Amino acid sequence: MLWKKTMKVLTAMILLFSLIPSLSASADYSEDDVIEVEAAPEDVTIDPVGKMKQINFIDESFEGKADFIGLYTSEFAREILVKRLWVAVQVNERNEVTQVVSPSVNGGVPVWEPEQTIEIPEGGYVLLAQDDSWANKDFRKFLATNFTEGDVIKLRKNGEVVPITEFMTGDGLVPGITLDNEPLYTVTEPVTELSGSIRNLEEGEEYSLTANGQEVAIAADGTFSYSYSLSEKTNYIDLTISKNGTEYATESVIVFYKDYVEENKEVFLWVDQATNARKFQTSESIYDMLVLAKDAGVTAIALDVKGVEGFASYKKNDLTNRPYVSEMTAPSRAGSNPDLDLLEEFITHAHSLGLTVHASTNVFAEGSIAYNEFAVLDEHLDWEEQIYRPEDGGEIKRLRESQYGQSGALVAFVNPANPDVVDYQLKTFEEVIKNYDVDGVILDRGRYDNVFADFSDISKSQFEEFLAERGKELTNWPADVFTYEGNTRVDGPLIDEWFTYRASVIKNFTSKLRDVVDGYNAEREKDVQISSYVGSWYDSYYLNGVNWASPNFEYDERLKFPNDQIYTDDYAQFGYTEDLDFLMIGTYQDTAAEVKKYITLGNILMNGDLPVYAGMALANHQEPKLQREVFQAGLQNSAGLMIFDYSQANFPVIKASIDDVEYVKDYEIGISDPRDASTAVRGDYYNVNRNEDNINVYGESFGYSTGTNKWGVEAVIDANGKVVKMVNKQQAMNWSWVQVEDNNSVIPQGGFVISAADASGVRERRQLVANAYSVGDDVRAAILTGYLDYENKTFKKDEISFSGQVQVVGTGEASVKINGETVAVESNGTFTTTLPLELGVNEVELVVLVDGMVTHEKLVTMTREDLDVHETIAEAKELVSEYVTNKGIRTALIAQLTNAERHYDKMEEHKIQGREEEALKEEELYLNAVDKVMKKIDNHSTKHISEEHAQEIIAVLADLL
Repeated sequence: MLWKKTMKVLTAMILLFSLIPSLSASADYSEDDVIEVEAAPEDVTIDPVGKMKQINFIDESFEGKADFIGLYTSEFAREILVKRLWVAVQVNERNEVTQVVSPSVNGGVPVWEPEQTIEIPEGGYVLLAQDDSWANKDFRKFLATNFTEGDVIKLRKNGEVVPITEFMTGDGLVPGITLDNEPLYTVTEPVTELSGSIRNLEEGEEYSLTANGQEVAIAADGTFSYSYSLSEKTNYIDLTISKNGTEYATESVIVFYKDYVEENKEVFLWVDQATNARKFQTSESIYDMLVLAKDAGVTAIALDVKGVEGFASYKKNDLTNRPYVSEMTAPSRAGSNPDLDLLEEFITHAHSLGLTVHASTNVFAEGSIAYNEFAVLDEHLDWEEQIYRPEDGGEIKRLRESQYGQSGALVAFVNPANPDVVDYQLKTFEEVIKNYDVDGVILDRGRYDNVFADFSDISKSQFEEFLAERGKELTNWPADVFTYEGNTRVDGPLIDEWFTYRASVIKNFTSKLRDVVDGYNAEREKDVQISSYVGSWYDSYYLNGVNWASPNFEYDERLKFPNDQIYTDDYAQFGYTEDLDFLMIGTYQDTAAEVKKYITLGNILMNGDLPVYAGMALANHQEPKLQREVFQAGLQNSAGLMIFDYSQANFPVIKASIDDVEYVKDYEIGISDPRDASTAVRGDYYNVNRNEDNINVYGESFGYSTGTNKWGVEAVIDANGKVVKMVNKQQAMNWSWVQVEDNNSVIPQGGFVISAADASGVRERRQLVANAYSVGDDVRAAILTGYLDYENKTFKKDEISFSGQVQVVGTGEASVKINGETVAVESNGTFTTTLPLELGVNEVELVVLVDGMVTHEKLVTMTREDLDVHETIAEAKELVSEYVTNKGIRTALIAQLTNAERHYDKMEEHKIQGREEEALKEEELYLNAVDKVMKKIDNHSTKHISEEHAQEIIAVLADLL
């Protein structure tokens, strides 16, 4: 044992000395070299070689890069930023790991540390890793799981161990550019301001900065700001920093200049078929929803008239005989009203409200494998996509016969190259246009399923014809396209032609649809528009067989698309947007900066030839502040918004986001807790579509059912206040979701439903509801309003009238206690009491009970300040001078306020001199004068002063009474 320990020490010492860096005059590597980092061996006596991972770049800015391990030497900078959710390893000059930012916890996901900067040690380096999937990618995971403080690690070049100096120039700090600008953005002015700073400036050295060859001045502190004149449309701007005449770094900015701004921004609300169709049981329910949508700022509806299952949301189907949506049988899909023509009702009510309706079709999706719903596909098995995947041992199989189709696929696609499929899908569009007064049609899933489809005989034959037209030949099918080594795809010699061929198939379809729509428009003198929804991630969309760029788009390497050899002139001619009137792109990213980036990319790809609408995923943007930011990013940089989708819509939040104002929820929904009648469960929203991290309450006015998915917990309370049903109670309590129950609970007349959901893997709200409620429990709920008029407000009186309102949801009688005293509640739920206020902070305890069960417990905090009458009257005079437009009225009001101030001063004088009777008379005159001013302002409201400004002045004067 002693011998083994001695050998370990000796081996470690030899390894350590071998890694001490030697001096190197300049960086000695090229792009062809394979640079790797090697972790410390798990047991050096068994295997002296540790795990290795290739380094993607050295001493380059990480901005705009994704999925990487970067190496940063002390020549790059003295310190480097480590963003949250990134992993970093700091290594000293002896190749010892001295710090790991966000290390793995026992091989699992790290406890992510906050954003921070760490030093790049002199003679050492920092490894930095980023990717977007801990489960599926191995950049962050490699560093987080294989490196710990104290490890001695290695760098290898082409397999040989090398010191860090191998990658350094020896010329000192390397200058670099840090830009304030986003890498891609859109502007509507012909000039953009480029600003930032130069890293690693050293005294005695000469530096120059250029922007596309134009000299940019560098301030003494290294900062710069430069106004760059833009050309119309896309501008590629290269900023280059030089030191002593040698260029060191270039950073590129891509700016799209739109020389116009759309005056009226359209806002589309998408109504997905599967999640929403059964919510609308009556014509009135559709109208009520549209009223709320319009009030929120929605101008157009995108209604799914053919979902992925292949069912129609319309009944006039004379060309296809598609079954109606009410024929779906899956528990989470069934229940639509068979007597209601959804499309007809949406058109009727939307048009009456001034909204437009665009019918969306899931073009080449014809079935849901996840829910076992296939409207027409089982009658046309020859239409189903033929896929070529590694799991099937090289065989080409019909989707549902493949391993993927039986174990992982969610949606069944048909082959877009099949002429019968094309004819049937065109007829779907045609019967909608022919039979309904739609304003437009939308292509959704107008694409191939993925890179594995379609490899049918039809596709092979068409591909051979496509190649022949280009003087090429298919000799080995499907290996000329690609084949597999294990599970790894190996591209064949015709892979790019294959991608181009598939793009031509989709372009052929859109051209035919354009002809159909144009024919009906000419015949009926209409203007039905064609649009399409696509994902914003264009650089990988070729895998789905779609080129959604303008045919006029020209690729530039500064866009940094992978596989950029695809974007040839041949590929460009199959850009299908010339067949569209506008394009919706799914800018479903999580930040406003990312949304702006992908809107700009859409503008570039459209080359300004087509309006681009920014798609907003409500599931990603539920937090009101974030939703407002991304909505405004979309509205400011594109032609308008597409909001996906109604099932997750909270209209008050949407309205605030569109109007660019802060959202403040003006109510609190409270629910009694059967485990303790003196406590309450606080809900999030009332009669609003449930989202993640919500406990919502649904009353019967919401509709027939909650319309929720199967991953939540629901408690159904009847008109007697009894829990009559629990959904997923045991699943949440035991946290076992193998057998999941459908939510979508029917809302009892006179009752309500409590519905809870969390983000995936989070237990908080679901377990709260599951543990709190059981069948047979008595439960009450209520809505409290009015408290925001007092919360964190400042008052100047020694007492106030405190009022609010309670609305009982379901059954029960409300009572209210304020500071322990019962306060009368009127029949309409209003309550009022007088509260004394002490100078400083005052806390008011507010408790709401329904049938003796607590639904709300709140502490309302208010502050009382001393009243300065002279300051208050002076403030009122300033507001009158500013807001009252009529000079005569303005002069009279100021004179009356001066008169009130005079009576107040006399009152104070009489009080000092002990003349109480005279003081009371002056006080009455003072109060009457203030009251008269308030009444006059109220009378002139909307005439000589706006209602809003009148209320502002009255609120100031009210403190004087």
